[in-house]
Amino acid sequence: MPDRPNFLIICTDQHRADHLGCDGNSAIKTPNIDQLASQGVQFDRGYVNCPLCMPSRATMFTGMTPRGHGVRTNGIPLDERVPTVPGALSDAGYTTASIGKIHLSNMGVRDDATVSGFDPYDFPEIGSLWQSGEVDHIPTPYYGLNHVDITLGHGSGIQGHYAKWLEKEHSAQFETIITHGVAPPPLGAEACGTYQIAEEYHHTTYVADRTVDYLENYRSDDPYFLMCSFPDPHHPYYPPEPWDRMYGIDDVIPPAAREGELEDLAPFFTEVYNDCPRLSGRIRPTKMPDDHRLEILAHVYGMISLIDKQVGRLLTALEESGKADNTVVVFTADHGDMMGDHGLHNKGPFHFEGLLRVPMIWSWPGRFESGATLALASLLDFAPTVMDLAGVPIPEGPGSSEAMPSQPPPWPGRSLTPVLNGDDDHVQESVVVENDEDYLGLRLRTLITATHKITTYTGHRGAEPFGELFDLERDPQELYNLWDRQECAGLRRELIEKLHHRLTETDIAVPRRLGHA
Repeated sequence: MPDRPNFLIICTDQHRADHLGCDGNSAIKTPNIDQLASQGVQFDRGYVNCPLCMPSRATMFTGMTPRGHGVRTNGIPLDERVPTVPGALSDAGYTTASIGKIHLSNMGVRDDATVSGFDPYDFPEIGSLWQSGEVDHIPTPYYGLNHVDITLGHGSGIQGHYAKWLEKEHSAQFETIITHGVAPPPLGAEACGTYQIAEEYHHTTYVADRTVDYLENYRSDDPYFLMCSFPDPHHPYYPPEPWDRMYGIDDVIPPAAREGELEDLAPFFTEVYNDCPRLSGRIRPTKMPDDHRLEILAHVYGMISLIDKQVGRLLTALEESGKADNTVVVFTADHGDMMGDHGLHNKGPFHFEGLLRVPMIWSWPGRFESGATLALASLLDFAPTVMDLAGVPIPEGPGSSEAMPSQPPPWPGRSLTPVLNGDDDHVQESVVVENDEDYLGLRLRTLITATHKITTYTGHRGAEPFGELFDLERDPQELYNLWDRQECAGLRRELIEKLHHRLTETDIAVPRRLGHA
């Protein structure tokens, strides 16, 4: 169908919403993304439904919550039997492709995991299998994707098609990163430095190059769904020259924190700050000198500005392909990064804004409104919005919903089309976030409304449930936890009740029943 739009999905990894100029950050330079935001709809209240890579990406692909699709935390592969957005679009005549990071299957396996003797292609995203040569391609269709050009991992250890290309086509550059790796930063901050590779061979450039090639050489009359997924600005923070020195510690916006705030939070936070139990993606305490936090921010800003340069190339290629007027462009991320807020870094079982709120920009020239909106949205809304715009039914399985109009919708998210078209100013009153960190004995559930955020923690070493309550209007930096305030007891009960009902509303509703018995 010629009127079906194409989709260009640009996804970054571990990218906070406020690390963009269009989100009010006056220090960072992101002119191309800012321009995209000015031409489309920018959701200033766009959230993830789990602040980890695999659950978030599985939610985007399936339209289900983490408890719905089963990828409750990192390290659980998405079941290939779960219907996906690319799969449904492919069945409807779309060409589907992904370039860059996917992360719907494991990138590594624990030493004690019982997977010995498995077929390497059962886990084609494990970087070490590419390094050993046991895996050299992604079998397609892969979760509904017809074409895959993949990067695996982060920093200087990226594997996949990118590493194979670099080793074969630019062996000197490949040898450089093997022998020289990363130059340490001037102040010695952890997990950041200068990546010893020329910008033109960096994985951010590679992902953009391959996406530009795809756009320039696409000749089919069928519409496409193309995902361009950058592995950055995920830690370790290794921009190449000259992006490593684009910002100094005096150029960045310092983290949000106040003296003594950890005393108002659960003991878990003090443990992470001083001792650090093994968190997802972090093995050190977060206590560090203030100038180290600023140096990390400076390197992250450089990584994002490099991504912005490549986004400009993508948008130029799209325009020159002649398909820009019929292409929906989405810019988003799978989760944020604490970046020193409240003394914390990277990600973990925390539900602060820096980790939960991500860029969420939708652009379709001449079709969508332009400007920022405060409408609440989440990655759970990505899939139903794409399907709505494509005119493709949500995959429900063999059952039919037509005879049972009172049953809940098959996917718990809401199509954002009414907001995008300017027909409504919001589609929901709240969003929910969930976070199962079984190895820590923690399960978090969060409700975010227009004015407040409440988070409950359960299962921590047999302790009584504890939580956080923030007034986002009066305390947007979340510096004052109101959970134990007597005057807020009624508000806490009200929000916990709303959280309960919202969790029930977002439970899965597929597959449909085939009969009454």
